[in-house]
Formats: sequence, structure tokens, C-alpha cells
Amino acid sequence: MKRTWIGVVALAAAVLGGWVLAQDRGPSGDPRPGTTDPEEIIEARRVLMIEVERQMIPVDRFAAGEPADPEAVRSAGAAMEAMLLAFPHLFPAKTNLYEPDVREPATRALPEIWQDFDAFLTLAEASESAAAAMADADGDEALRTAGRSLRASCDACHARFARPYVPPQVTEEDLEFDFESVLPPQQ
Repeated sequence: MKRTWIGVVALAAAVLGGWVLAQDRGPSGDPRPGTTDPEEIIEARRVLMIEVERQMIPVDRFAAGEPADPEAVRSAGAAMEAMLLAFPHLFPAKTNLYEPDVREPATRALPEIWQDFDAFLTLAEASESAAAAMADADGDEALRTAGRSLRASCDACHARFARPYVPPQVTEEDLEFDFESVLPPQQ
């Protein structure tokens, strides 16, 4: 369990370290230390969120009543606490690149984050606090309750500040597509 937590912290440190150390080039080509291309920052927060969601899988299962090693769940909480502490810092204004009419926009982060950054910070801090409570929970019920609280705070933030996932829809045109016209014949 300790090795998993260390690996997650190392991933977060690598992502944030790269973000801090990366350099951008100004109009004249001069390096400006401490700045990063917006797309790189967006990628860093995307990778961080993927790892948080991966850590949430056993937490959600345990919170729903499935058996799990409580120490592993607490360890996931500690790892997520560290990641969620860093997360709001990956939203500088220059990463407000959401395009509502683009099928696959550069970011799922809605402009509302920057319009009401205090509310975003409040929700991010609630998630971090819930993860900390999970890491410190004593007993299975307290751990389950903390896991549910973490899921609720994450979902509240996503509901307000992230583009919702809309699964692709099968159209009549899709159903009528002639695959044989574009695929080589089978032998």
C-alpha cells in the first residue's frame, strides 16, 4: 500500500515539477522561466484527474458496501489529498480554452471556473478535505462516509465546472453506411 501511495505522489510531483520548471518562449524567442504552454498545463491537470479517478474506483466500491482493505482505501485518500491540494493551481486564466462548439475541445473545464474562481476553490478545498478525512478515518463506517463525501464533492465540482460527457449517438446515416465500400474484401 505504501508503495502505491509513493508512486502516486511521485506522479503528482513529476507533473507539477514539470509544470513549474517548463519554459515558454516569448515573441523574441527569449526564455521566460516559470511559464508553461497552456496546452501543457491542461494536459497536466487531465493526467492528474485521471489518476484521482483511478484512485476513486476502490473507494467508490468500498463506499457502496463492497469489501476492501481499509488501509488501502485510507492510503488512496492520502494520495488524493496531495493531488487535490495541487489541483486548483493548474487553472491559470490562460488555460480558459474551452470551445463549446468543438466536438473534442482542448479542455473540459468550463469558463465558469474563471468567472467564479472562489466557488471553484471552495469545491476543490471541499474535495481535498474529504480526502484528508478519508485518510484519517477510524473504522469502516467512518471510512465509507468519508468516501461518499469525497465522491459527492467531486461530483458537485464536475457538475458546475466541467463539460458533461455526452455519449455519441448512432444516427440513421451511421446505420446506412456501406462498410464494404471502404474496407478491403476478406480472403
